[in-house]
Amino acid sequence: MHSSHADALLAEAETFLRLREAYPALARFQVAEAAGADPDRCASGRWTAYMLLGNFEGAWRESDAIRARGAPDPHRFWLGESVDGKRVMLRGLHGFGDTVQALRYAPVLRRRAAKLTVEVAPEFVELARYFDGVDEVITWGKDAPAFTPQWDVQMEVAELPYVFRTQMRDLPLAERYLRVPHDNDSAINAGSSTSLRVGIVWASGEWNASRSVPLELLRPLLQTRDCEFWNLQGGAAWMQLSTLCDIANVHTDPRCAHSLLHLAQSIAGLDLVITPDTLAAHLAGAIGTPAWVMLQHASDWRWMLDRDDSPWYPSLRLFRQCMEGDWRSVIDAVQADLVTLRDTRNEARLVSSL
Repeated sequence: MHSSHADALLAEAETFLRLREAYPALARFQVAEAAGADPDRCASGRWTAYMLLGNFEGAWRESDAIRARGAPDPHRFWLGESVDGKRVMLRGLHGFGDTVQALRYAPVLRRRAAKLTVEVAPEFVELARYFDGVDEVITWGKDAPAFTPQWDVQMEVAELPYVFRTQMRDLPLAERYLRVPHDNDSAINAGSSTSLRVGIVWASGEWNASRSVPLELLRPLLQTRDCEFWNLQGGAAWMQLSTLCDIANVHTDPRCAHSLLHLAQSIAGLDLVITPDTLAAHLAGAIGTPAWVMLQHASDWRWMLDRDDSPWYPSLRLFRQCMEGDWRSVIDAVQADLVTLRDTRNEARLVSSL
């Protein structure tokens, strides 16, 4: 039974979690559940805390408990059955970044299954064909197949880490599991500049504006000499770059804003990507392109806590806010390291030419 005391304990636990105080949050969720707070909500909070701490097994125990209680979940498809020798339908109903991250499991799944079909949003179909292990790609809406796909087991892509009871030490295919074809027509690949080629993204999805970096704050970064910046921004924010009319060294390939495959191909042709927590970070990690990810203080569970690397993606570096809303210190750190990278690269080129 709910009580005001249980609700207060739950609110306290969720406050600790929002502040990314993972250990106090775990303790408060436990107390709140014992006092009568919703057990699934408490388990979900503990799941996030465990993932932030890199304790994947603790998170899977919470998933087990939620599953055992049987609350409806439109994104839960797997019923616990074996996939060995079965036709598997993998449904991508979460965000595109989640789908890219989880498709690292496709080769592992395919080695056990008889066939692997992946269902994704229409915008993702063209790109999905280039992930290892995928036999067939389908979608919904007007582009849905005329036939009825046959499957024995279905899963949502975000279920895959849980399905395989993943531990941090054995994350599968941590990089280069997305192999897009070289695009000879890409403006990035066609250029002859010897400058450091840097892709830039500033705005995250509209559903979480706190992940986005105000474009005006990037002005000093975009003025870094001997760097050639490329606009990889998607969505409505793509046109915002025109407000920085005095910045001359930022180039645009409009196809990146309208095609996920072209975006991935552009990322593959760059020396570095600088982005907040967006699809571009996941694509860079899956391709193996170096990327620097600017993170808000209460960053997503996948980036864990107090670390500047990611076991999910070895090619990524993480730059974190010290306190909520402080993007300026993040950008200062990124710019300082960019200057160092540029200078080191130029020195290496000079030495090699001697």
